[in-house]
Amino acid sequence: MGDNQTFVTLVAAAREDPQLSHSLLAVLNLPSFQRQSLLNSIIQEMRLRSEDTDLIAAVAALRDDDVAARAAELLGKDR
Repeated sequence: MGDNQTFVTLVAAAREDPQLSHSLLAVLNLPSFQRQSLLNSIIQEMRLRSEDTDLIAAVAALRDDDVAARAAELLGKDR
């Protein structure tokens, strides 16, 4: 997780932007299957829009239960 600078940047941005944080936490707090399904849809849309591959990788990392839990923990500290 720490090796993915884009992921770190995504979490840092969410910590500074309450709306982004709220949106990410809403996704991260879904049950695993629902979170993964939603993220798969988001990632597919990002690819169709030709978004940055590092950003797509950062969002894709949130499909992992451990990564999602850690991101939720980091974002939840600001509440």
